[in-house]
Amino acid sequence: MSRIFRPTLAIVGTLAAIFAPPWVTILCMGVLAFRYPAWEVLFIGLLTDFLWIPPGLLHPLPIFTIAAFILVWGLEPLRKEFLFS
Repeated sequence: MSRIFRPTLAIVGTLAAIFAPPWVTILCMGVLAFRYPAWEVLFIGLLTDFLWIPPGLLHPLPIFTIAAFILVWGLEPLRKEFLFS
């Protein structure tokens, strides 16, 4: 089950970044980050920001990339404490 869950969730998160509302993307990122030390979360965050940051702003804030960094590195001690991986 675990061997299929991670790639499936990464694919769903990537497709959600393109086609789904933002809450689906952040949900997939959160589940991946809680369960695994997933570099996929960074990719999904970057993809979402590159696709949906409006052009013309001087310095738009990359919200999903910042959230991905917080999820991946900020939750590392929590994941190790509860031994999810």
